Amino acid sequence: MNLNDRVFIGIFPCGISYADRAVEEHGDYKKLAFLPYRTLELECYTKHAGMRKFIEEHAGTMIARKGEQFEVSACGQTVLLGGG
Repeated sequence: MNLNDRVFIGIFPCGISYADRAVEEHGDYKKLAFLPYRTLELECYTKHAGMRKFIEEHAGTMIARKGEQFEVSACGQTVLLGGG
């Protein structure tokens, strides 16, 4: 299983959650990292170098969009990235 298949990236109302689909913890995928829209400061919990790099690269694309509106729901709800 490659990292694209293994790392789940979830778009939630308060931030982006990164989880490991191959490992279950407390009845859900194991949490790897979280990127809050408000601060855009990545909270990374994994020590796995490959996963960490994959997550940091994805989060970097979001951090680079600071100041933009980002859609977080199917009904068009948006948040301001880095809006503090």
